[in-house]
Amino acid sequence: MINNLLILFVALLLLWLGADLITKSALKIAKSLALSESFIGLTIVALGTSFPEITMSITGAIQKLAGQSDPSSIVLGDIIGSSINQLTLVIAIAGLLKVMNFHKNKVFFDSIFAVGAIVIFYAIAQDGLISRFEGLLCLLFYVFYLLFLSRRNFMEQLQSKIKKKFIHRKVAWQDLLRLLLGLIIIVKASSVVLDKGILLSNQLGISEATVGILILGFGSSLPELIISINAAMRGAVALSVSNLIGSSVVNVFVALGSGALLGSWNVERQFVQFDIPYLLFSIIIVVLFILTKNKLQRNESLLILALYVIYFSLKMMGF
Repeated sequence: MINNLLILFVALLLLWLGADLITKSALKIAKSLALSESFIGLTIVALGTSFPEITMSITGAIQKLAGQSDPSSIVLGDIIGSSINQLTLVIAIAGLLKVMNFHKNKVFFDSIFAVGAIVIFYAIAQDGLISRFEGLLCLLFYVFYLLFLSRRNFMEQLQSKIKKKFIHRKVAWQDLLRLLLGLIIIVKASSVVLDKGILLSNQLGISEATVGILILGFGSSLPELIISINAAMRGAVALSVSNLIGSSVVNVFVALGSGALLGSWNVERQFVQFDIPYLLFSIIIVVLFILTKNKLQRNESLLILALYVIYFSLKMMGF
């Protein structure tokens, strides 16, 4: 069992390394193409940091199709756990390090999409099955989301060009190579994480859902933690919060949707009765704090951190 724990830990570190490579190279490519900071956070960085969840979902769906196992609980647990970590623990730590101010119109629409994604997750999970058709709908919702963001980015670029000349640079081949390397690392590590996660749940006598939420969910949210803290400390508030909001949308629409499209997911009743409602409750609280004064103050960050501590404690008690 100790060997399996060590292998799982190394694989989680490789997930972080791969996501870090993807995110940094994608950021440089995006800046070369003169994309706005909020657009980069909501799309490029969000996709990069959520790639562990996406890859684990697709890997799990392939395993299910091959008849190897049904990793539905551990994959959904990873998506739920990662989303709760991002929207409570990560955003609270970033908020405690620096009081964050927001652009009201941008954060309002971004928050609506994030809340909407969780509501859709809750709705399609009610019958205990997320079907291929529902997976396709999730991916289509994400396409619509990208179109909305692209239009807003175009308007921001247009305003920037009016104020000053926008300089486009060539995309460096080194960044493309790092992007490819990051993708390869994550694909390989995700398969190991899934296999060891299922094996450890059997050896420890705990459910795959709990392993997915508490262990894999925390591990796969490490990229968001590092990037959001660095962005907040540099004063790049738009990038920090956009990354977290964008990642929650990606987790549902892309990670959940892509796996469901391949093989559908079976949903444990506990997810519908407790975990997804708690996730929805948490994101509503965070959004209300942000929209009230267009800022996230340190006392509010402490309350958000308490949401994470309560959830973690309840899961440890068997909820």
